Amino acid sequence: FPALRAALIDRGHTFRSRSDCEVIVHLYEELGFECVHKLRGMFAFALWDARTRRLMIARDRIGIKPLYYADHRGTLYFGSEAKAVLVNEEFPREISPEGLHHCLSLNYVPAPFTLVEGLRQILPGEYLVCTEDGTETRTYWDLKFAVNDSLGEREWARAVADKLRSCVESHLVSDVPFGAFLSGGIDSSAVVGYMSELMREPVESFSIDFEEKTYSEARFAREVAGLFGCRHHEMTVSPDVVDLLEPLIWYADDPLADSSMIPVYLLSQFARKHVTMVLTGDGGDEVFAGYDTYNAYFARRYYRMLPEWLRTKVIKRLAFALPVSLTKVSFDYKVKRFVSGAELDAEEAHFWWRAIFTETGKSKLYSPAFRDRLHAEPTANLYRRSFAQSQTNDPLNRMLYVDTRFYLPNDMLVKVDRMTMAHALEARVPFLDHELVALIASIPSSIKFKNNIKKYILKRALAPKLPGDILKRKKAGFNVPINAWLAGDLNAFARDILSRERLGRCGLFDIGHVETMLREHEERKVDHNYRLWGLMCFQIWYELFIEPRAIRPPAKVRERWGLRLE
Repeated sequence: FPALRAALIDRGHTFRSRSDCEVIVHLYEELGFECVHKLRGMFAFALWDARTRRLMIARDRIGIKPLYYADHRGTLYFGSEAKAVLVNEEFPREISPEGLHHCLSLNYVPAPFTLVEGLRQILPGEYLVCTEDGTETRTYWDLKFAVNDSLGEREWARAVADKLRSCVESHLVSDVPFGAFLSGGIDSSAVVGYMSELMREPVESFSIDFEEKTYSEARFAREVAGLFGCRHHEMTVSPDVVDLLEPLIWYADDPLADSSMIPVYLLSQFARKHVTMVLTGDGGDEVFAGYDTYNAYFARRYYRMLPEWLRTKVIKRLAFALPVSLTKVSFDYKVKRFVSGAELDAEEAHFWWRAIFTETGKSKLYSPAFRDRLHAEPTANLYRRSFAQSQTNDPLNRMLYVDTRFYLPNDMLVKVDRMTMAHALEARVPFLDHELVALIASIPSSIKFKNNIKKYILKRALAPKLPGDILKRKKAGFNVPINAWLAGDLNAFARDILSRERLGRCGLFDIGHVETMLREHEERKVDHNYRLWGLMCFQIWYELFIEPRAIRPPAKVRERWGLRLE
């Protein structure tokens, strides 16, 4: 914003403050709705033009910030939280069958859907205009893959390093204390590395560790912190999920069932004691191709060369005969997922490898009454439409488009934004600067994902900066052992949330089927951890947002903020 502000002053604008918000007003005076094209970074804003009596509400290109709205009986409600709309007594709080149907497949709610009938989300790269004649949404940005073949691998590596460094630098403009989340993975390590170059003081880095050894990544974070001379802060936790889950769902606004929001919440709480803003490595996997699903997509080609009888009669039976393991993203889980998804068409497989409930599984889960109300298309169709919108025939770029425009803003960014803002901590994501995203989109896939090596060009760019063991280590992230907890310490908690009484009040699910899932998971016959966790998050969300007469913060949230409700 400082550069925009200076340019506007040169054009004769007079500013009354140093605020970045005021820049938007003057840009609108110059460009009208086109002002969004000049903005760089994360935002969700509303702007009222009293002269023309029109309202503009806009969301940033990537969807880092949330924005909800409802056009109800001639009144437009909007806000950066769903609660801003749902607290209005005029607005009915009824379950959206379509929203729930897709949420159960994904364990998150894909925009523009929500779980409340009539409540919508503005899509990333979109703005809404409201006048006396009604509302209209318009798209102002989309991810384009204009591949540039004129540069070689060395030149691309240099370009990536330079652009990432400049993006980190632009994200360091702040008048409050700041630091960085550090997991010891490639992305967060790169951010911390560039921060250490650009800052005069040591980087304040923050990491979290778990007592379960298979989930501990702390030694990598310590290694990176030592390499760059960080002032490192680390906490080891054994989270009390029983006390945490209600506040987490309240702050999330949605039944986001990504269990890694637990450590992000705890890490944010820890970091906020020291700083007001942090930089994170989020977005690197979607921009640079860092997920195992990309390897699986290409491995599927070779797997499908095997005779069908061998795949379905032998390999699949052997895979599903493997005992259920409760370790982190276990081998048996990956094998079972792969052999099932590999039998689908290539792009549906990309959805399948992340799907929670299948269409058949959802049909068994629904109560007869809810099944009769439901008229929703298969959730895989949302993925198919996203693939079709990619405007590229390159297989890798088509997957990157879907993950950047669909998965990233609906799951990963929701988790980071809501859990940090729960503690009034601002999280900035330099990997998602739209200039960097556009640059990476122009790199040929043969260089971006060379020899099926995830993040190949990023690793090449960072080779002078990061040690080999960090560059070569497997993807980690902030994970928690939900599968083991549900079969052990959290079992009673899960059975309470998913009890006949509580599910009966909801009336949406077949209680007997849920009890079967609980029993199968306890006996380690089937790993239902993602499904059960999703149902638990939904049930708590329902009891906070739909069931009560009025929306009110749960007791733990009221206690934390000293709220007294009449």
